[in-house]
Amino acid sequence: MRGLVWFCLLVAGVATGVLGVLVLKDRTQPPPEAGPPPAPAPGPPTPPPAAEATLRAYETTGTLVEDLRDALAGPPEALGAEVCRVSDRLKERARSVLVGVAPEEASPKVRALLVLAAGRHVPDEPILLAFLRDREAVVRRAATLAAAQADEGTPFPLLTGVDVPVGRALPPATRLALEERLRLEEDEGVRGALAAVLRG
Repeated sequence: MRGLVWFCLLVAGVATGVLGVLVLKDRTQPPPEAGPPPAPAPGPPTPPPAAEATLRAYETTGTLVEDLRDALAGPPEALGAEVCRVSDRLKERARSVLVGVAPEEASPKVRALLVLAAGRHVPDEPILLAFLRDREAVVRRAATLAAAQADEGTPFPLLTGVDVPVGRALPPATRLALEERLRLEEDEGVRGALAAVLRG
């Protein structure tokens, strides 16, 4: 009986020793390397990034008027080129500009540039020649120069930075309207423009 007790104690001691060795072994081993992060849970597919919005130039008669207004506030040496650019854009709208836009423009200089830019496309029409009676001298001068503008001609100043080449052969009705205006005109600047275009 006593031998059985000693045998149980021996087995218990060995088992305790083995457990102690196993515990110490676990503590001295380096921790296992971290694996890749777990994959995210499946969800709805992510849409591709939207393409960058492209701004498109939206050009109207109103924006062209504002371009002239801005050009007047800028350097004078850039004004002539901007008037030519706006004039090219107004070619198909020249009549509507002279009928509905230019008469409503409050700024005399902007109105003059509109009359010049649009009027050169309809130089003999009454809608342009009507501006020979405008209340502002600069507008009357613009109408005069638009009626006689030529691709190549003698430059005549309208505003600082805007020299208009004149010298177009005038039809009889247009010449008559300009001659009548010259008889009535009191502003020397307008008279000078009228005399220059009538000389041809």
